[in-house]
Amino acid sequence: MSPLTALARRWKLAALLIAAGAGLGAGAAYATPTTYTGEARIAVGSQSLDARVVAGYTDASQQLASDVSRYVNDRQAQNDLTPVLGEQTDSVERISASPIAGSSVILVEVDAADEAAATRGAQTIAQQLVDQVNASYANPDALLQRYTDLSAQVQAAQQAVQAASAAVGAAQADGTPAELEAAQTAAAQRATELDVLTVQQQALATQYRNSAAATPSAGGLTIVRAAQISRTDFSSTLQRDVLAGVGVGGLLALLLATVLERRKRRHGTGADAAAGAGTAALHLDEDGRPRAASSVASSAQRL
Repeated sequence: MSPLTALARRWKLAALLIAAGAGLGAGAAYATPTTYTGEARIAVGSQSLDARVVAGYTDASQQLASDVSRYVNDRQAQNDLTPVLGEQTDSVERISASPIAGSSVILVEVDAADEAAATRGAQTIAQQLVDQVNASYANPDALLQRYTDLSAQVQAAQQAVQAASAAVGAAQADGTPAELEAAQTAAAQRATELDVLTVQQQALATQYRNSAAATPSAGGLTIVRAAQISRTDFSSTLQRDVLAGVGVGGLLALLLATVLERRKRRHGTGADAAAGAGTAALHLDEDGRPRAASSVASSAQRL
């Protein structure tokens, strides 16, 4: 008898063992720690339509997203999370950053055994990446503040030059040659300082105009979606463990059904052999010799 035939005859046993295996697999899945994936999204460059019409802007921003995503190193990022997560850092399993295909958006993911650690970790890594990259780009507001401060210094330097020129005029009228020479030296120094400040002011003015006129945040990063849990591995773990339990239960059922059917068959064969031996004994006389047909018939009638 084939094992499948034996299994078909013992289908109740098979159903019981398969159900038990599925239950044990589900229990194992619930007992296995769940891995949570926290996800944050970062946009590279401006997302306005004005930026998109610039020739080559889309391709450049996508390439920049691919380059910037390589800044995130798994081991280094885990060290960066220690001051933020504390003991929960041990629950972090993986940190990654990758560009979404066909877009200028970077996907930051943190896998952790703790849901809060996954969310906070993704948000922290995303913010660190934004700060790191944006620090290398000029901020128009910061440039304007620097220009304002420098303008005040230029004005003070102009007043110092005027005062030094007045001192030279006074020394020429009433002063000694030494006083005139000192006044002229001081006036020259004040004039040099004014020239340096004026050049710096002009450079800042040009830099500010270029930054303000260019597409806003042309190369900067912006968090477009705060960190949240995007998925867990519970469903896949449950499916895997239940299927494994069903498989083990099915194999066990096949084995037990085959063993039970073979044992039953052996017992049945032994009983048939014993019955045949008893029938043969009825055909022998007391001396062990075969009886005549008539004697056998008579014995059968008496029986």
